[in-house]
Amino acid sequence: MTHPLHDLRLPGPTLVLVDDSDGLALDALHGIEDVPGIVRPQVVMLSSLDGPLKGWGSVLVVAADRSRLRRMASAVPLLGQCKAVACWLTDAPTPWVLVPRPEWPRLVHLAAREAGDRGVLTVVRFASGARAQVVVMEMARQAAGPGDATHGGLVVAYAGRPAAPGLDARSVLLADVAGAGAAERDVPPDVVVARRGSAADVPDHHVIDRAPTVVTDPGPEPVDERVFNPIGFRKDWDHPVVDLARLVTGSGRGPVTEDVVAAARAFQGVRLPADTRTADLLALAVSGVPVVTEGVLDVAPPLAAALDAEVDLDDPLRREEHSLAVRRAAFDHHSTLAWRAALATRAGVRHVGLPPVSALLATKRPDMLEFALRQVARQRGAEVELVLAAHGFEPDREAVRAALGDRPHQVLTFDGSEFFGDVLTAAARAASSEVLLKVDDDDWYSPDAVHDLLMARRFSGADVVGMPSEFVYLHANAERGDLTVRRNHPSEVFARFVAGGTLLLDRGLLRSLGDFRRVRRFVDAQLLSGVEAAGGRIYRTHGLGYVLRRTGAGHTWQRDDEEFRRPDIVASEWSGFQPSRALEVDPLDRPDRDATGGA
Repeated sequence: MTHPLHDLRLPGPTLVLVDDSDGLALDALHGIEDVPGIVRPQVVMLSSLDGPLKGWGSVLVVAADRSRLRRMASAVPLLGQCKAVACWLTDAPTPWVLVPRPEWPRLVHLAAREAGDRGVLTVVRFASGARAQVVVMEMARQAAGPGDATHGGLVVAYAGRPAAPGLDARSVLLADVAGAGAAERDVPPDVVVARRGSAADVPDHHVIDRAPTVVTDPGPEPVDERVFNPIGFRKDWDHPVVDLARLVTGSGRGPVTEDVVAAARAFQGVRLPADTRTADLLALAVSGVPVVTEGVLDVAPPLAAALDAEVDLDDPLRREEHSLAVRRAAFDHHSTLAWRAALATRAGVRHVGLPPVSALLATKRPDMLEFALRQVARQRGAEVELVLAAHGFEPDREAVRAALGDRPHQVLTFDGSEFFGDVLTAAARAASSEVLLKVDDDDWYSPDAVHDLLMARRFSGADVVGMPSEFVYLHANAERGDLTVRRNHPSEVFARFVAGGTLLLDRGLLRSLGDFRRVRRFVDAQLLSGVEAAGGRIYRTHGLGYVLRRTGAGHTWQRDDEEFRRPDIVASEWSGFQPSRALEVDPLDRPDRDATGGA
């Protein structure tokens, strides 16, 4: 059988650096000594490293998937200079391209492809020697795509144990806890994560004027949400619930890799045995794969409750609602972001998690203001400021304050003749947050809407994040009564369009586009067109927490309501107001106040 790297040509001698944390990559190495294009390979296990390794013509890094590559990067030692660096991910489904840094030597070859029938391969060759350790770290950084590469300001070291999942270029691996306080260390850690039983005697460090905090009980290892996430979630399925053992490699005992998650997308759900490893459960849960569990779980209580909830997996909507509840709880309590926030709290240092958001609400309709304020006031899991731009009227500022409670807000007023785009630009400039969210005055938002947009921003790395107008409420007309329509809008995908009432983006990006365009309508389409023209990435997350309202008139987006009912785009249709249960609609906000229930 042909080796997956049979056509790989690397100048020798070749260092083959292998992540042996779970044996997957190690298992793939059989026969690598006989690959003709790998000259004089020396296979070295990551766990056995204790110092620099120099003098190579090329370096081949072998890991199971992007998550394991990102984790192992902190342990990669000085490798000296070489002319070729390759990365083989043995259990990853999709090739990824490395973008060279400008300070590197001139490139002579760059490739990203499948490695036969075993994973994917990325290869880069230089005209002269490049620092291999730096190239490997950049591979680990770019493997998860563009996006937030910061760590909230928290510096973490590890003593006597590997680094936690999630790339952390500043983390240091120490032999023992005492080394964290070495006076010659210019960047001392805030926290040292060590094995249980490690001595906690660390001297004060002159840079931070205290001793780094030693943590020996950090809880379950986090899951790398930049790799394991809902991107690619399927609302349908090809096969019924499957046992995890059928999806994993080897003996059927795991671990869960990117390949396993990709395969699980085709199934209604995955059944986990009682002794499933926490890391495997978390990888599936945060990816949105519906899971069927049994036994006691070593996870945060909110996630355990979400997993234990009764759900009818035969109902596609209930299945997706369950997936959303589970992935949200997994993200909030077991992501690398949540894990680092917990460490920062224990150390008493500042950590930046999900950023605060300024919601921009421009409205010409005083009659919709009370409703719109309730949608903002009910947000949870995120810091939200409201910037109210009253367009052509003077709102009751005391009523606004009472409706929002302690939530920060600003009230701006504009003449009714002002361009809609100018009103939004003024609101954006007045906002106090670096992340902006455009909201509409008549649409429904779940209490988790802002949180879920920020969650998607974190795991996708997109420049703009939004929701689809998947659920639409059509007000009654002469021919029919009220209807709720669910449309066939793909979600958890990169796309060209998202609902204008859910646009989330950075203030800097908006400024670079020239702010909102000076138009009276189609301001959302104008903005998205500008993002696309600038090469920005737009991500569409789930549509369960947002309902678009159509009343036949008064919309800046003019469209015949019957267009929302075209047979080719409608998935389901219900009489009355029937949103997803994920909306958690307030009875005060129902258009049919005496109605109950949901889709």
